[in-house]
Amino acid sequence: MADRLVAERLVAASDLPTVAAVADTVSAAADGLRSSTARAAQAGRDAASAWGGVGVAMRSPGVTERLPSALHTVPTTTRALADGGGAVATALETFAEAVGGVRRTRSRLLADIEELHTRIRREAIGDGSVPAEYAVLNEELLDDARRLRRRWRTAQDDLAAAFRAHTSGGGQASDGFQLPGAASVPVLLRRIDFGATVARFDSLARLPLLAALASHGRGAIARWRRTHPDAWASIMADPPSTRTVSAWWGALDAGQQEALALGASVFIGNLDGVAYFDRGVANEHSVRVRLRRYEELRRSLAVHAHSAAEAEEYSRLSAMAPALQALSDTLEHGSNRAHRTIVSLTLGRPVLAAVAIGNMDTARNITVAIPGMGATVAGGMVGWAGATTNLLRAQRAAALSVHTDPDVATVAWIGYDTPAAAPDLTEVLSSAKAKTGAEHLATFLRGVSGTRHWSGGENLSVVAHSYGTTTATLAVQHTPVANLTLLASAGIDTSLPDVHAIDVPASHVWASQAKADHTANLGRGAIDVDVPDRLADRGSASGHMTIQDFRVPHPLDPGTPAWGARTFSSDDAVIEGVLYPGATAHDATFGTSSEDHGYLDADTAPLRNTAYTSLGYTPDGKPIP
Repeated sequence: MADRLVAERLVAASDLPTVAAVADTVSAAADGLRSSTARAAQAGRDAASAWGGVGVAMRSPGVTERLPSALHTVPTTTRALADGGGAVATALETFAEAVGGVRRTRSRLLADIEELHTRIRREAIGDGSVPAEYAVLNEELLDDARRLRRRWRTAQDDLAAAFRAHTSGGGQASDGFQLPGAASVPVLLRRIDFGATVARFDSLARLPLLAALASHGRGAIARWRRTHPDAWASIMADPPSTRTVSAWWGALDAGQQEALALGASVFIGNLDGVAYFDRGVANEHSVRVRLRRYEELRRSLAVHAHSAAEAEEYSRLSAMAPALQALSDTLEHGSNRAHRTIVSLTLGRPVLAAVAIGNMDTARNITVAIPGMGATVAGGMVGWAGATTNLLRAQRAAALSVHTDPDVATVAWIGYDTPAAAPDLTEVLSSAKAKTGAEHLATFLRGVSGTRHWSGGENLSVVAHSYGTTTATLAVQHTPVANLTLLASAGIDTSLPDVHAIDVPASHVWASQAKADHTANLGRGAIDVDVPDRLADRGSASGHMTIQDFRVPHPLDPGTPAWGARTFSSDDAVIEGVLYPGATAHDATFGTSSEDHGYLDADTAPLRNTAYTSLGYTPDGKPIP
């Protein structure tokens, strides 16, 4: 490894992407496009209104009767133009955010590269080689440059894909506009297909309506939902962008926000851009209302005849009740120092949820914790939130020890249908549920970044355990985060051959597995066997040998040099005179009633080390560049 680093060429400014586009210019283009197509739509409505009475006023047979019908298509056409213009404008706004983030990161890396060159020149080394003492830093800068180029390429590809999506046939439009500092991009002036965007912009247009309804209380919202079920369904299915929602929510007064949180709780509780405190109010209300309704039906159906609709509702709520009760119990275990909030809630089968510990609206760092097999909201949220609370407290202690802001938050995320636990390991040995879960996790992470106005995954960390590491690595393949810690990995999918395949700085990716944990190996297709005493002196002091026994789609161990994560110990350790016990098995937590220790149990070595790595520090408290 060292020889390869020394032989590596010296990083240069040319390794960074060239970014000619300016975020403000792109945003201005988006605003101009949205404004101009909106004016076109208004002109169409005005034209139809002005000519609408001609057929009545002029009774000439034939032509005049057909004139209003012909003009009826004008507002439809111009509205379609406005919808399409809005779609492209939204794509440009997203691109503008990416431009700003890439340019900021580029400036920082350019300064770091220049500083490295200055150090080398100062030592009078001018043959273009990399001195051994700078090899690691040089490799990290090269890795950061590669990641930034990939991020810039992805932003441009996403913009191009958005334009193709709104142009019939996916081809280049015959007309275009020149965006200063960027390439010519196709515009919807010819043969445009607006079908895919109309529903979304209907939802966008209804945000002011929801605000107006909220001014009359949550009852007005409930009545509108009952009388306009299709319109409500379209808003739920395709909500506006996080940026749009954030500006809209921030402009509402406290009364409107409360009315929406209680009158449209399922929608507001999961709407990216809404403050997480308000999402918590909405989701807690959803839980309380359904538990109360479940109890009412249970008591009523025990003594009275019931309708088919009541029986169906009771059956649905019965399936949800254990998970809803677990969420209620989870909130009850919160405290003033570790306040708990349900920041995501999917009322399906199974119920999925995310519980924040700490204040996500103010935290300088947010860490999302991903569980592995057998974790359900009904059976595991209380324990997973307890483990995540342990992490929060350890992070605060770590932050104070390195003299940085201890205002952090953690999230107990059970936002995917995890594979079943033993004895049936069929799902654990597949990547299917990890891939589905990765989509959900990536959406949640992007929502956090968007709501907090963070770019490039800054201030956002992920800690994953067991099969959660399979899910988490797939999620961050194209969704950047600042830090990633993988505990007791059940294996990384072969589509991610090494640490450079994910969108996390390589030096900020950590892996750990305790010596006593032989279960994690099973997820990677390996088994532990006892070594006979007569072979113990041949290199197996532990009495165990791990062998690759069967093929799985996620066999890669992130802690090996071949994959490339940095590692720390999850075994017993004495640090500054204090004994920190290691993990004694595969579990994330056993709680305080057991003599065993899990990876995220309080006051353990793996928890302490994870607290540092998830904040961007080495386990011994040194900041990671």
